[in-house]
Amino acid sequence: MRRLMFRKKGILEWEETQPPVITSENQVILEPIAIARCDLDLPILRGETLFRAPFPVGHEFIGKIKSVSEDLTNLYSEGMIVASTFQISCGTCPACLIHHSNSCESVPYTSGYGMPPGAHSFGGAIADEIKIPFAKQMLLEIDKKINPVGIASLSDNIAEVWKLAGRFLNQKKNPKVLVVGGHAGSIGLYTALFLHQTKKAEVIYVDTNPTRVQLAESLGIPVEHFVQFPKPTKKYDLVCDASANKLGWDFAVRSLGRNAIFSSASIFWTNQWEIPYLEMYNQGVEIHLGRVESKDSMEALYPFILSGEFTPEKIVTNQVSFHDAKDAWLEESIKLVITK
Repeated sequence: MRRLMFRKKGILEWEETQPPVITSENQVILEPIAIARCDLDLPILRGETLFRAPFPVGHEFIGKIKSVSEDLTNLYSEGMIVASTFQISCGTCPACLIHHSNSCESVPYTSGYGMPPGAHSFGGAIADEIKIPFAKQMLLEIDKKINPVGIASLSDNIAEVWKLAGRFLNQKKNPKVLVVGGHAGSIGLYTALFLHQTKKAEVIYVDTNPTRVQLAESLGIPVEHFVQFPKPTKKYDLVCDASANKLGWDFAVRSLGRNAIFSSASIFWTNQWEIPYLEMYNQGVEIHLGRVESKDSMEALYPFILSGEFTPEKIVTNQVSFHDAKDAWLEESIKLVITK
């Protein structure tokens, strides 16, 4: 079968490899039919992260079932459309049982598709086939009325919506929410769109990138465009940071009101990072950092998508065929989806 490999900085190549096979119970082979590029994928290809080539790429995907292990024939059938978590998790270890499947103890820590270390063992989603090793834990059946293209990012960039905002909304009554856009481009937009469409908060989206601001504004989201982030003048109950840059981060953390919540999707590749500690301490701020819980977040957001209350497909800005994935994966766009 064919899969797309990250060979070295700025270089992708198709590779022929052996197709995956079912080797034990609770396994499924999928054909990826909609694969989204994560906000982190371009920085990886540019050499801006700690991930080093070579490895197969792609971790956000919707698939069509091709075959299942015999024990699953009553649960899954050929042709069924499913979303898979991008994190590999068993569902039965102590970490999974307390809803920390991003730290599954049955596989090496942080195992997932399309990025090391997991990609070396489990592969990437821009491939003819992909194996799901713990199907009952990792798969979510998708209703036929939902276009797979629109939710190709469900397992990660869309799931971040729940990490950044959704899980906190019951803690605040009609919260004022600031979403700071930036290099985690689609995550900020997905989050602002969810809050705007569900009317669960008073939200404003801010960014220095005019293209992202224009997209948000076209969707009815209140926005503010800055040439560069200024000194904040307003305070918010919840601040969701998707900037992934120092100026955006500083704007976000200084926009926190009393007893506010700060959540971030930014990744900074250092242990040396400043926060206004005394200011945040005196304000009584809660700080939430860390990797998304793919499984729980997918399940929490899916009902909003199924009902039509949340329409993440509006953030997809580019769609190309599997044949053109090699070139398209390197091109700038807010949300790229590869289809098959």
